[in-house]
Amino acid sequence: MCSMVKKIISGNELIKKNIITMDAFLPNDKYILLKGAVCNPFGKPLPGAAIEVIQINNNLNPAIEKNIGITFTLDDGSYGIPLLWKKGYAYKLTAYSPW
Repeated sequence: MCSMVKKIISGNELIKKNIITMDAFLPNDKYILLKGAVCNPFGKPLPGAAIEVIQINNNLNPAIEKNIGITFTLDDGSYGIPLLWKKGYAYKLTAYSPW
């Protein structure tokens, strides 16, 4: 069984907000492939952007954040990273422009 959540965040939305939060409900303790794309404010793909991935363990008080890696966008602005989706864990992704 495959679970899929899709959210397109426009360049204008990124300009208006510094932080965009999205909740997704997926099966616990399963590997998922998180895919996305990064575009500039004009909607054009942004190749070479860095995507920093932070794992947040909400099972602890206070929650602990751990940097688990970085991936880069391809020529079409897309990226993908496999993640273990665990109960009580969340992920924070930050995109950095290559310029």
